[in-house]
Amino acid sequence: MASFYNFETKEPINTMYISSSGNGNVVLSAPTMGMRSDSKVEVSNGVGKAEQVLLVNPGPGESRWKFTGLKPGSMIVATDSKNNILKQIPVKQISDAGSYAPINKRFHGRNMKVELDDHIDYVCYASDLDNEGISFHPKSIGDFKAAITDTQLFHRDDKADFFGKKASSATIGEGYREVSTPSLHVAISSEISSVHIDSWAFQFHAPDGTLIIGPDAGQHIVDELWFRLPMTWLRRHDMPFLASVLQSLHPVLPNSLNGYQPRLGIRVELGSSSLKDFRQGSARFTFETTVDFTLSTTERMRSVGTLRLFSGGDTSRSPDWVLGLQGQVSCRDALCKDTQESVMLIFNASKH
Repeated sequence: MASFYNFETKEPINTMYISSSGNGNVVLSAPTMGMRSDSKVEVSNGVGKAEQVLLVNPGPGESRWKFTGLKPGSMIVATDSKNNILKQIPVKQISDAGSYAPINKRFHGRNMKVELDDHIDYVCYASDLDNEGISFHPKSIGDFKAAITDTQLFHRDDKADFFGKKASSATIGEGYREVSTPSLHVAISSEISSVHIDSWAFQFHAPDGTLIIGPDAGQHIVDELWFRLPMTWLRRHDMPFLASVLQSLHPVLPNSLNGYQPRLGIRVELGSSSLKDFRQGSARFTFETTVDFTLSTTERMRSVGTLRLFSGGDTSRSPDWVLGLQGQVSCRDALCKDTQESVMLIFNASKH
């Protein structure tokens, strides 16, 4: 079966996202055509031009194509020598990707005034998930790096530091992390650059201006880096369902949300967005089960399920207030011979 993928990330491409440049770039894989590719790629239902370019060490039936002058509403269509359609994908504006709006909002907040669209030659991969974000081929690595550093709100990842090295282990090129929460993480290289939002910020400025590594560094490294590594591999091998299952799972370590209690466990999040509630037709549900690993504790095991009913306020990352229904079961011992159960209506309010 024919498919499109991005050359730089090797991610499968089911939508051609474009910036205002109107450029695109994909690899067509049509292994049924044998080693020699007789397939061709064209733009239909709109404007734009497709041109085949050199692909180094192509696999069976692979060819690389670049596009210019694309507009939303067009279709990228691959056909064989008999004009049979092998694969087609729609062209959409990068602003339609779920992660672009929150990233763009951060770039226009705190007086940054960084226009991400101005630095994108072509989009390599765009995710609906904030913590995966946007990958792209930059127009100018120098201009993009200058735009980031000129804000004076980013700290360059120090790979000589233990936490800096671990936190940037999946970064291609130079990494720049916004000193804030939520935190933009920017990776810059000449071939591929990327931007995403870290859910767990761990870099802060002390009153004297020095950089402090916060205690959420461990949660960020384990949850948002190491635990996410298999997702790209699963998508590359046509297992997107398993990738989405993995995305819903989060290891739980001592972190700011649980007061850095000595607990280890797993959290399951159901709902494509943390902002889901009944007003949007589907509610956000989370289930977390943890084990206290101290020698003496009154609550060895704890399981909590929360259904978000309504939420509101500033929703740039998470809502300011949440009304939910929560059920909790706690055990004094690992075998749960002594349990306590509760069901409650909760209201949480916070200011970001």
